[in-house]
Amino acid sequence: MTPLMLTLDQLPDSTVVHAAGDIDATNRTFLADALTEGRRRGKPLIVDFSAVTFLDSSGLHVLLDARTRTTLGKSGFHLAALHPRVLRLLQIAGVAHFLNVHDSVEQARTAVERWSVTK
Repeated sequence: MTPLMLTLDQLPDSTVVHAAGDIDATNRTFLADALTEGRRRGKPLIVDFSAVTFLDSSGLHVLLDARTRTTLGKSGFHLAALHPRVLRLLQIAGVAHFLNVHDSVEQARTAVERWSVTK
């Protein structure tokens, strides 16, 4: 099991939560806390999963809860750079579209920019 590491970056247009490691029931609260902190900053939230290779159902629940609690609606939560195993879990669960999945953080930022222009 790879330990979970989390960092937050405040960008002009969004907050990016970078996650690295495995996410399961033993550390899901750390992810939940980081996502809550990111939402408190009041900008669209991008979750960078480029270094996450495992996500169990408890971690999926954290993501769904964070997306639901995002006050900016669907355009305020984006998940980026998923490992194929993590993406497959989201596809099987039928929630990839709900979580605004992007191939990269850059693509997620472009989506945030498009959303802010149309507001």
